[in-house]
Amino acid sequence: MKKFYLLLLATLLGGAIVNAQNPLEGYEAPTYPKEGNVGNIVSFSTSGALEDLTKISIPKTPIGKIAQELLVAPGATVEFTININTWWGKFAVFSDANETKEMTRLIYCGNPGNAGFENADNGVTVFVEDNTTKQPSGTLPSITVPASAEEGTVYLFRMMFFGDAPSTDSANPTYNGTYSEGTYYDVKITVQSEIARYAINFNTPENGTLTVKNGETAITSGDEISEGTILTITATPQSGYELVSVKKDGEIYPKSTYSVTAAATFTAEFQTLATEGEAMLMTAPGYGAEEAQIRFSDTVLGDHNTERDQVSSDQRPRNYTFSAWVSPMGYNGVFMGHVQNSITWSVEGSYGIGVQDGKLAVWYRIWDGSSTACPGATAPAVSETTTFYPGEFAFITLVTSNNGNTFKVYKNGEEAISQEVGQGGLALLYDACDFAIGDSKYNQMASKVEEVQLWNRSLTPEEIKASMYGFNEIPDGLVAYYRPESASETTVENLAGDIDAYYRKNGALSNQNFPLATAVQMTNSRETVNVTYNTPAEENAAYELQRYGVALAESPATVKTYSNLYAVNQGETYKIDAITVDGTPLNEITDPIQVGTSDIAVNVTFSPTTGIEEVAAESIYFSNNTLYMPEGATAVIYNLLGSAVAETAEPAANLSNLPSGIYLAKISIDGNHSIIRFRK
Repeated sequence: MKKFYLLLLATLLGGAIVNAQNPLEGYEAPTYPKEGNVGNIVSFSTSGALEDLTKISIPKTPIGKIAQELLVAPGATVEFTININTWWGKFAVFSDANETKEMTRLIYCGNPGNAGFENADNGVTVFVEDNTTKQPSGTLPSITVPASAEEGTVYLFRMMFFGDAPSTDSANPTYNGTYSEGTYYDVKITVQSEIARYAINFNTPENGTLTVKNGETAITSGDEISEGTILTITATPQSGYELVSVKKDGEIYPKSTYSVTAAATFTAEFQTLATEGEAMLMTAPGYGAEEAQIRFSDTVLGDHNTERDQVSSDQRPRNYTFSAWVSPMGYNGVFMGHVQNSITWSVEGSYGIGVQDGKLAVWYRIWDGSSTACPGATAPAVSETTTFYPGEFAFITLVTSNNGNTFKVYKNGEEAISQEVGQGGLALLYDACDFAIGDSKYNQMASKVEEVQLWNRSLTPEEIKASMYGFNEIPDGLVAYYRPESASETTVENLAGDIDAYYRKNGALSNQNFPLATAVQMTNSRETVNVTYNTPAEENAAYELQRYGVALAESPATVKTYSNLYAVNQGETYKIDAITVDGTPLNEITDPIQVGTSDIAVNVTFSPTTGIEEVAAESIYFSNNTLYMPEGATAVIYNLLGSAVAETAEPAANLSNLPSGIYLAKISIDGNHSIIRFRK
């Protein structure tokens, strides 16, 4: 099976970051009709710069400028040691660091299809003498900065992999030519006579580690580091703990790198990770549990085949809504997405939703609207303002509308990202694919999850806000819904109810199958507030406040933020007359009581049953899919979301067409009313 590569976040590997959007400013980019898996740079080192780079690994994708620049003194010669890995691609290096600033090719090598430059572990060192056959030794590529170069002068050092060029250029590749596919990396060389150094300090935190690296080398707190150096900042909890925050000079620092421009002090804080609760722990290395994800088939949206026919045979709607209550446990990584079933959620798939530098972000592919072509976007969609930090639970929603070729991401019902993707809209790959929650093996960020929803239509912002509070009964259009309320109720066997879902280890594949996690580990969930409710003054009146059909504990009771409660009458001689929340009456006593982020007080009042109850109480009942009531009575049937789902005036009303669930029936006759609760 061909793997599709999602252009995920600018991955930091050993101190090098790639910016996918642009070449080095002032220079042209090569033309690649498609991004190609033609090779990668295994390591990259320099000798002769003011601050040399040592064995820096550079990721295959995405293409563009490397953030770590080189500072070189006037007249200095810099040698480059480049180890590459490619089986069929060609490799070239260009630079204009010379007296005339003419773009000059330093290397052109590669032997497509013959594995001459293939070594995934260590790479193959390339020399100026290399052509189609690798050389065991030789002259390293180098540049010499003119002695007369002015301070601040910028030169380009471009490394590029490419497939075949047009026949007229195949023997003479240029730095800005047109190629069938490939990748390129630009290193900025800046002329500078001397380099400043700044002290970098960091604490030794309790219950975890904080490391700062220059390339592959860990520095010691207090070391003076050259300006312009890209440092990597990594905070890792001990088993049983979680990250609270990383700070730079006392302020939250959500990035994984720091470009040295001044002295800085970094700190990290960790706290105990709960070992029980009402949220599932989606783990990553360092969190003291087996790595795991929740995954369920996207066939809940409809049938599709694996014959690459996305047009005539694919019945999955591309207007849908994917939501989850999530808490990230880091500042960078992916916590939910749509991925191929056959892989361990590396970077392959339609999209990944997560955080980049603490802000909501989506890395995605685009469907061309007519075939299986699903090119990856060259850069993620990142919110300009919406942050999402460790310790915060939020309801994250992706809504895609391929009719309009857009997708939107919401946090707690408020729009954070709106992205025009063009063509056919957000991709759903033709392969057997899953919706997934949890860490990915290339973006190892643990997360917590409480509830997952998948709808087969695009919800409005108002509907998203309503869906945050959850559902006692499954409404139309909600095709997958997982609510892990307790460890005893959430197991591999019953996690999905009627829908196939798995709690899986994030590990190596065996025969294209995931190993199932042996247990669902629960952890702390979203915040709670206090709900105070009254005891009826009437002797025989009684009621319960219920969440998901379970009665609350004694008043005051703790309830999760963004929950729906329902008042359910438990007496026979009194009926619920009115309900107020913080003094404001509900429009209907069947309406949900919404719990937000503040404590609330609920007051329920009663009145004696009269009229219909006194005359014919025994004749109002539900049995065997039939609602029985007196002649002349009418009934309105409500689900527990407060929506009217049926009306009838039949003495024996057949309700077999209603889905299984809990309902309230309001029966009226001669101006008198009675409400009964029944389950079918």
